[in-house]
Amino acid sequence: HARGSHRLGDRAQLRSGMGVHGLWTLLAPCTRRVAVETLARKKIAVDASIWLIQFIKAMRDERGEMLRNAPLLGLFRRLCKLVYLHVKPVLVFDGATPELKLRTLARRREVRDRQERTLNKTAAKLLLHQLKGTLGARTAARAAPSTSAAGDDGSSSSESLV
Repeated sequence: HARGSHRLGDRAQLRSGMGVHGLWTLLAPCTRRVAVETLARKKIAVDASIWLIQFIKAMRDERGEMLRNAPLLGLFRRLCKLVYLHVKPVLVFDGATPELKLRTLARRREVRDRQERTLNKTAAKLLLHQLKGTLGARTAARAAPSTSAAGDDGSSSSESLV
């Protein structure tokens, strides 16, 4: 496909797991990829929520923290790009979250929390194992008989015989 061609929202939804499961598969027979330049002087509807979530997740600093005002900056940049290409974006905000989506979000949160608890338990076990190994090695080193031939005063045994 030509550079800049998109089935709008396709890649973002695949990566984020957002949207209606299987929607693009269902719509595939009646969709086609287009170069964004072909949308000049046309109005396009944009799901603003998906864009905002993308910016929150993607716009990070070197420590992994979200950039200050990331949603606003990202939205501004994308809108500037579309306006530059003479595309007329119409931002759509979908309103209140439907009950079905709330349940899905709750399930995702439960899975994420369970995975985090498992991760924390595993990290604690690894740390404990590491500490036991380190302490065990130190204890063994202290308990081992000295192989040095030095006397109490630090002189070697051959010197104390003379």
